[in-house]
Amino acid sequence: MPEESIKVAVRLRPFNQREKDRNAKLIIKMQGKSTFITDPKAPHDEPKQFSFDYSYWSHDGFVELPSGILEADNSLSPYASQKHVFDDLGRDVLKNAFDGFNCSLFAYGQTGSGKSYSMIGYGVNRGIVPIVCDELFHEIQNAKSPST
Repeated sequence: MPEESIKVAVRLRPFNQREKDRNAKLIIKMQGKSTFITDPKAPHDEPKQFSFDYSYWSHDGFVELPSGILEADNSLSPYASQKHVFDDLGRDVLKNAFDGFNCSLFAYGQTGSGKSYSMIGYGVNRGIVPIVCDELFHEIQNAKSPST
C-alpha cells in the first residue's frame, strides 16, 4: 500500500455556456499542487492558496481530436485529460485492490462542477470508473491466461 492512503485532488473544468454568456471571470490559478483563488470582491488582495495532492487544470489548453477525444493542445499545455487523471488516481486504486486492500474513490462538489465528467466521462472521453472497470477485467483475463 502506498505511503498515503488518502489523496485529495481538485480539477478545474472549462466554463459552461451560461458562464461564457455572462462573461464569467476566471478567479482560479494552479501551479503544481497548489490552487490559488482570488476573491472577486477584492481582486487586489493576495489570492488564497490551497495545496492538494493533485491540482488538475482542465479549463483550457485542449483540442478535440477527430475521434472526439480531448487532449492537450501542445506539449507545454497544463491541460489534464481523462487519461492523465486516471493514470494519477485510478491506477493506484486498481493496484491496491489487486494487492488485497479495500479501495474507494469518490467525487464531491457542487452540482455542475464536473464530478460526473471526471468519474464517468462522456462518449470517448471516458472517466475513471469505466477505465478502472476495463482495466480490472483486462487484468483478470490476463491472470487466467496460461503463460507461454
